Amino acid sequence: MKKLTLILLVLSLCLALLTACGGAKEEAAGAETAAAETEEDPVLGFWFAESASMDGQALDPDEVFGGTFYLYFVDENECQMCIDDKRAPVSWERTDGGITLTGDDTYEIVYPLDTPDTMAITIHGVEVLLEKDVEE
Repeated sequence: MKKLTLILLVLSLCLALLTACGGAKEEAAGAETAAAETEEDPVLGFWFAESASMDGQALDPDEVFGGTFYLYFVDENECQMCIDDKRAPVSWERTDGGITLTGDDTYEIVYPLDTPDTMAITIHGVEVLLEKDVEE
């Protein structure tokens, strides 16, 4: 009887050990999948107007827009467009040529330009170069 109890105890411990190891592998695989899904899109974040031009003539973006102009890409489809402290929600999606913003109007953004930290948008004939605000 003691031998049978000992054999059952050993088998149950082996089964518990195998189950625990299998769970760890599944947990690790799940963590890797979750990490891949949560990798941040390089578009997300603040993009500030660095320069502007119209018909080939350089303009000061702060003067053109009466203050600061920026885009804040919040998540995979929400963006805030800010012109002189007036914010408007717009949706966005990737396209073959870059990004399309849709709100009261539709704007096409060329992204990326020279680097992944620059993009260009034309608003009412004014070409605006935006650079990503990279936190250090």
